[in-house]
Amino acid sequence: MTPSASVSERPHRRLPARMLRRLILSAVLGVALGATAWYLGMDAGHAVGLGAAAFAFTACLSALGEAADVAWAVPAPEPRLGARRDLGQLGWALGARGGRASPEGVRRLRSVAERALSLRGLDLEDRSADVQLEGLLGAETLRILRRDSGVAPPRTAAITAALTRLEALQPGEGPSSSSPPAPTHQEEPRDR
Repeated sequence: MTPSASVSERPHRRLPARMLRRLILSAVLGVALGATAWYLGMDAGHAVGLGAAAFAFTACLSALGEAADVAWAVPAPEPRLGARRDLGQLGWALGARGGRASPEGVRRLRSVAERALSLRGLDLEDRSADVQLEGLLGAETLRILRRDSGVAPPRTAAITAALTRLEALQPGEGPSSSSPPAPTHQEEPRDR
C-alpha cells in the first residue's frame, strides 16, 4: 500500500463481534435512558445529552474490558539465605510431629553437615571414612545424618546434639588440613 492510496483502497478492519454487540447494547441503553428521562419530564435537549453521556460511558467501559492486560508481571523476590521466613520454616521442620524432626528438617541438617564435611575433604556417604566421620561427629549423629539409614525421625534432643557437634567442628580441622589451627586472640588486661 502506498502512502497516497485513497481511503477506499485501504483494507477495511471490522470490529470483533463481541465489541460490536457491546456498542449496540450501549447505544440501546443510551436511547432508553434518554427516552425515559424525556418521558418523566426532562426537556428534549437534556434527555438527548443524558442518553449520549450514558452511551459514551458504557462504550468506554466496554472498550476497557476488551483492552489487553498491560500490567507487568512482578517477579518473585529472590529468597535470601537466613531470612526470617527460612528460620521460621527451619524451626517448624526441626520440632514437628510430637517432638520429632520432619524429613525436611533432617534434609536441611544433612545439607549443613555435607557442606561442613566437604570443607574437610570428607563425604558423609563415604563408608570408607566411617572411622574419621565417627571421630568428628559421633556414631549417633552419623547414623542420623546418613541417607537410607532406616532410623525413625530423630527427636529434638538428637538434632540439638548433632547441631552442637557440627558447630564444634573448627574450620580446617580434618584429614585435608595441613596448616596448624589459627591462634585465638585474647585481649590483654588494661591498666587504668
